[in-house]
Amino acid sequence: MKRFIHLILLLAFAASYANAADTLTTQSKIEEVTIYKQGAMVERTAHVKIPAGVSIIKIPMISHKLDQKSVQVGISNSDITLGKVDVIMEVTNKDSFVKANKKLVDRISVVRDSIQILTSLKSTLKNEKRIVISNDNIGGKKGFSAEQLSGIASFMRKDLNEIADNTLKYDRLYDDLTREYRISRQQLQLLDERALKPKAAILLSLTSPTSSETNITISYIIKDAQWKPFYELHVFEKTATMNINKKIFVSQKSQEDWNEIKMTVTKSNPTKNNKKPELTRYTLPHQIVTSKNTQTTKVSENNMVKVFGVVRDEKGSLQGTHVSVGNISTETDASGFYEILAPAYSTIVFSHSGHSSIQRKTTNENVNMININLAEDASKIYAEKNYEIEEEAAETDITDIIGLKGSVDNALKGRVSGVQVSASSGQPGADSRVRIRGTSTLTGENQPLYVINGMPVSGDEFLNIDQKDIESMEVLKDASAFGIYGSRAANGVVIITTKKGAKTGSDLYNSVFSNLEDYTETSAGLNSIPSDGAEHEAALQQEEISVHYTYYAAPKITPNVYMLAEIPHWKDFQFLPGKLRVFSDNTYTGESYWTPKDIEDTLHFSLGVDKNVGIERQLQVTKQKKNLFNTRDKIKREWLITVKNNKEVTIDITVEDQIPVAQSDAVKVNLIDNGGATLNESDGKLTWKLKLAPGEKKEIKFIYEVIIKDSSVYDSLITDENL
Repeated sequence: MKRFIHLILLLAFAASYANAADTLTTQSKIEEVTIYKQGAMVERTAHVKIPAGVSIIKIPMISHKLDQKSVQVGISNSDITLGKVDVIMEVTNKDSFVKANKKLVDRISVVRDSIQILTSLKSTLKNEKRIVISNDNIGGKKGFSAEQLSGIASFMRKDLNEIADNTLKYDRLYDDLTREYRISRQQLQLLDERALKPKAAILLSLTSPTSSETNITISYIIKDAQWKPFYELHVFEKTATMNINKKIFVSQKSQEDWNEIKMTVTKSNPTKNNKKPELTRYTLPHQIVTSKNTQTTKVSENNMVKVFGVVRDEKGSLQGTHVSVGNISTETDASGFYEILAPAYSTIVFSHSGHSSIQRKTTNENVNMININLAEDASKIYAEKNYEIEEEAAETDITDIIGLKGSVDNALKGRVSGVQVSASSGQPGADSRVRIRGTSTLTGENQPLYVINGMPVSGDEFLNIDQKDIESMEVLKDASAFGIYGSRAANGVVIITTKKGAKTGSDLYNSVFSNLEDYTETSAGLNSIPSDGAEHEAALQQEEISVHYTYYAAPKITPNVYMLAEIPHWKDFQFLPGKLRVFSDNTYTGESYWTPKDIEDTLHFSLGVDKNVGIERQLQVTKQKKNLFNTRDKIKREWLITVKNNKEVTIDITVEDQIPVAQSDAVKVNLIDNGGATLNESDGKLTWKLKLAPGEKKEIKFIYEVIIKDSSVYDSLITDENL
C-alpha cells in the first residue's frame, strides 16, 4: 500500500513538473580522470539538497568539448528518482562580457573622436605658422620705424612660440591617444577570445517525496587529451635493487583545469567494442552467413623494405638515436649508422635526447636510404615528442570466419592471401599443414611459427583454438617475420590475438602479453594538469624490484663502460616502451630508453656510462713480414686491453672486441692468441666475461695475423685504422 501511495505521489509530481519545478544551481568538482590513448573520461561529483517535489538541478561550468552522447549521471539516494538529463551550452560570464565590451567600445569611440579633433588642431597650427612666417610685407611701401619693427618682431616671436608649444602638446597627446586606441583594440580582441568561450551545463530533474539530499556523479568523454609513459630509475648497486617511479607526460586542452585529481591511464579505446551484438540467421549444416554489416576478412602481409642511413646533428654523427617503426626499433651505432626493416609506406620516427624528433615515410622500393639531420632542442631534454611506440600492424577482421566449424586452420584456408592449407596425408581426419608462400623451402616441414597473444606455441595448440575465441589474426612473412622473431620465423609467422577468457582445454590463451595491450595504471596520489596543451609530468606508482647489474665495454668503438640492468619477470610490473631518467645513489646520471619485448622473460637495458669503471685499448705490436721475393705478405697485430674497477663493489663485465673476417681468397686471418675469449667465427667477435673485485685491474691481450695472398690489396690493408 505504501509503495502504491509513493508511486501516486511520484506521478503527481511528474505531472506538475512544468509548473512546480524549481531550478537549483550546484557546483561540481573533478574527482578522477581516466586518460585513454586519445581522449579522456572525466568524472565529477556534486552534492545537492532538494525540497519535496520536482526540482531541476543545474550543474554549470563543464567543458564544452565534452562528447554529449557520452554523458552519464548517477545519484546516491535511492529514494530520489532521476528524470531527464540534458546538456546545454552557455556563455557563463556573458553579462560581464557585455559590460566590459561596452566600456571598451565607448572608450575607443571617444579616443577615435579625440584623435580626429587633434588632427584638425594640428593642421590649423600648421597653417597659422605658415601665414605668420610668409607675411613679410606687413608695413607696405611706407615701411615701419625701428620702434615699430621691434614691436612687430616681438609679436611674431610670441606667436610662433605659442604655435610651437601647442604643436608639441598636441603631438604628445596624439601619440598617447593613438597608443591607447591600439591597446584598447587589442583588449577588445582578447576579450572576444577569452570571455566568449562557451561552457557546458548539465540539467537534470530530480523527484523526491520529501526534502532530501543526494550525491551526484557525472562522467563524460573529452577528446583533446593524451599521455605517454616515462620512468625514473633510482639505482642502488650495493643492494641489487632498483626503485622505478612510473610517470607520464600528460597534455590536455579540454578548457578545464584538472586540479588535484586521481588519474588513471590506459591503452584501451573508450569506444572499442561498444557496438551491441546481433544474432544472424542460424542454419544447418553450418555455413557462412554474410549480413549487410559483415566485413570481409583482411590479413596484413606486411610488405617489408630495408631502410638504412646515417643520423647526424650539427656536431657530427649521433650515436644512440632511437629509430622506430611500429613495434620494431633499433639504435644508431658510433658512426650514426642504422638499418631497420619497415613496412612499405610506413612512418619511421627518429628521436634522440635533447633533439627534435623527425618522421619520414618509407616507399615500396626494396631498399630505402634515409639520412637524417636532427636539430638540437633544449626544451625536449625531458619531453621529446613522438617517441611512443604504437602497435601499427594491421589486424584481421574475422567477422565472416567466426561461423566456421572445425579447427582454426579453416580460417586461413582460402581466405588469407599467401597462405596454403593442405592435409598432411591422404588419411581422413589427418592434421592440416599450413605453409606461407614466399618463405623458406629448405627446412623440413615448412611450418610457420605460431604466436598466440605474444607467446610462441606448438602447432597442436594452434589447431585446438576455437574460432569463436579469435579476436584478430595476422600473417608475417619474409623479412618482417625474421626481423621480429629471428630464425624461428624462417617459414613465416601466424599471429593470433584471442578474446579475454578464451580457453583451450585447461589453458588460458590470455597471458600477461595481452595485459600490455590493455595496460591500465592508477596514480597513487593526486596530480594537477592545466588545460594549456603543454606536456606536464604526473606520477603514477612506485615499484621496488630486484635487478641484476652488469657492465659492457667495446673499447674499439668507445672508451666508455656502460652499466646494464636485467629485470627478470618484468611482465609482472607492466612496463611500456619509454624514456628513462637514471639516478645513481640519488645523483642524476643521464637518460636512456627501454623497449620491453613480449617474447622475452628478462628485460635488458642500458643505464648509461659509468665513470667508475675504466677501460683502455692499445696497439702493442705491428709487424710486416717479407717472403723470399721481397714482397710483404703478412701483417701481425697485438692488442692490449686494460680494465680497472674503481667501484666499491665487485662487478661482472663483458668486454667485446673483434678480429677481421676474410671475405675473399685474397686474404686469410689467423687468430694466434685469443686471450681467453670466446670467438664467433661468423663475425670475428671476441667476448670476455670478467669479474672484477673493488679496485682490481685486469689486462687482456689478443694477437692475430693477416696473410695477404694478393699483394694488390696490401696498401689498402696496411692503412686500415680498424685492422
